[in-house]
Amino acid sequence: MNVVRVAELDPELFEGVADPEAAATASAAESEWLEVGDWNPGRIDKRGHYGILVLEGAFVRRVELGPRDAVELLGPGDIGRPWVSFGGDSSISLSGNWTVHQRARIAFLDRRFATRVAPWPEVAAAVMDRIMRRQRFVAMHMALTQMPKLQTRLRVLFWYLADRWGRVTSDGVVIDLPLTHELVAGLVGARRPGVTSALGELQRAGDLGRRPDGRWILYGEPPAEIRVDGARTAAA
Repeated sequence: MNVVRVAELDPELFEGVADPEAAATASAAESEWLEVGDWNPGRIDKRGHYGILVLEGAFVRRVELGPRDAVELLGPGDIGRPWVSFGGDSSISLSGNWTVHQRARIAFLDRRFATRVAPWPEVAAAVMDRIMRRQRFVAMHMALTQMPKLQTRLRVLFWYLADRWGRVTSDGVVIDLPLTHELVAGLVGARRPGVTSALGELQRAGDLGRRPDGRWILYGEPPAEIRVDGARTAAA
């Protein structure tokens, strides 16, 4: 493992601190590169541990409930706490696993990190904001899967991914993330054959394209009927 300064790699977490230089020095945390494949966080001393901060790359978190499962994507800026469960008294048991989807770098915001940055409560508040932001993303994701039209679900999903991982080019917005039809199906709560058909229709309509390297590209602007700005969607 290597030690990094979190304040330099994710300065948003340290916005508004009274002494930026001292806070940056105190922001040292252990980091680790992870290769693509299944990931088990192993034994982590979770006492006082804020969580695992994704610095680069992407993870897929898959939660299994009976015969069905749900998929969540995590990328730079997201904070995960893989050890948190429903608790021992819960009557529902979930099986979940983490996969490194794109070579990733993570930082461990452990007790030592928390102790060093304790003089700046703005950091703890920013960590809480990140966790709440991820909760908001999950809520949006849940709403997305309830949209009746699969094409609408896919358009909302791809523009959401473009907001997070998109790169504007002269041709359109390229999503710098490998997305297979199977993964996309998991993200929109649909079956792969239906997703493959719907993606083909979107490509023929000129809304979406796929480059030779497998990256998806969005054309034009987000359609007004699928805006997710808090207003009720007009999509049917």
